Amino acid sequence: MTFLQRLANFLFVTAEYIYPLGIPSRINFCRCKRSEVSERETFQALHRVCDRYLFDEDLFLKLKSFNASLAIIDANFMSNCLVVFAYKLRIPFIVFGIHNHVNIHRTPWAFSVFRHMLSLQPKGTPFFQRISNTLANVRDYLRPAIGSPGRSIKDYVPGRPDIPFEDLFRQAELFIVDSDVFLDPALPALPNVKYIGGMASQPAEPLQGNILDFINASKNGVIVVSPGSLISWEIHARKMEEAFSKIKYDVVWKHSNSSYSRPNVLLTKWLPQNDLLGHPNTKLFITHCGNSGQYESLYHAVPMIGFPVFADQPFNGYRMQIKGYGISMDMYTYTVDELVKNIKEVIENPRYKKNIAKASMIFRSQKERPAEKAARHIDEIMKYGGDHLRSECQHIPLYQFLMLDIWAVLLSATFLFVLVVRRRKKSPVRFGYG
Repeated sequence: MTFLQRLANFLFVTAEYIYPLGIPSRINFCRCKRSEVSERETFQALHRVCDRYLFDEDLFLKLKSFNASLAIIDANFMSNCLVVFAYKLRIPFIVFGIHNHVNIHRTPWAFSVFRHMLSLQPKGTPFFQRISNTLANVRDYLRPAIGSPGRSIKDYVPGRPDIPFEDLFRQAELFIVDSDVFLDPALPALPNVKYIGGMASQPAEPLQGNILDFINASKNGVIVVSPGSLISWEIHARKMEEAFSKIKYDVVWKHSNSSYSRPNVLLTKWLPQNDLLGHPNTKLFITHCGNSGQYESLYHAVPMIGFPVFADQPFNGYRMQIKGYGISMDMYTYTVDELVKNIKEVIENPRYKKNIAKASMIFRSQKERPAEKAARHIDEIMKYGGDHLRSECQHIPLYQFLMLDIWAVLLSATFLFVLVVRRRKKSPVRFGYG
């Protein structure tokens, strides 16, 4: 069995195992008006998820049987703790995914400039918004990493030296972040941090069947509507149905409501999203703002309207709007007329198509496809390891990285200087006569 086959088996097993999470149903990760649980309860639920992974001896033995040389860990908040498996298997690992763990890989980061995922402020941020962004970034450094296990590493890996989870996470040979400048702002990176966005993007395959007939028959263009695979859009489906009855465009909608019927709407329980976006008759993509879907839309130069729901999606909707590729809407407060207006705005105002078409042209003109670039970096790690890519800042204590010791000395020196000056001013001046 080749390395790639072993790697595929490893990834399949971990991905398959992630779905029966055992998270209480009342814990809602959606972007709701009111949070149903506290952050503490969410962390406790994730700790239980990690325990289910890491104490499963059958799963560990199955992974061990692959005799893999390298592990690739999905950098998802629900699966970050899987790096413990690599530690237990005594093999190097690469962290891969949509989340940019700045507090882990420690790329020098100007807190007031580079936006935090949970701090969504517009360009040209005023002073207090920069403070908010700074505090959000600092908080990540001071609290445990999201998805970290709730126990000591030695409880999961008896017989090996205990190590803080963040230090173990930081031992990754490489951090591959599914992000780049075509959707996100330009970001700094250390040599072992690679921003490679759109790895799932690819040319469209020819459409078939009733979807092809429907899209070819459209005279005004087609809107593709896809709510993703994890979240139901029933909460606002009726408003969307009413809005689609007021537009001249045809709609291909991934939707399970078979009772809804209009001549300009094709309902389907599954749709070939990438192939639809690649069809020249597609004018707009209405999306939940998942990362992969946005890159598919970028690849095929299709403007978007976003209805972000949870996790990274609000930030993804924000970045898409900032780039001028479309409009992000609030699924809880929008009106039918607002949606109709925005559909017409994004399709009929040429600036959205112009912006995303230019970005798509640059994105597709790169010498390597994103997946090929990621494969090349992984292959280099397999051959040479990643020690030569590491920075000293990834080894020093956190207080040194944040320069707390330096600031403490400078502030103390400043305080003493001010104290001495004030005391000298209060001292009486004596004049002597010869």
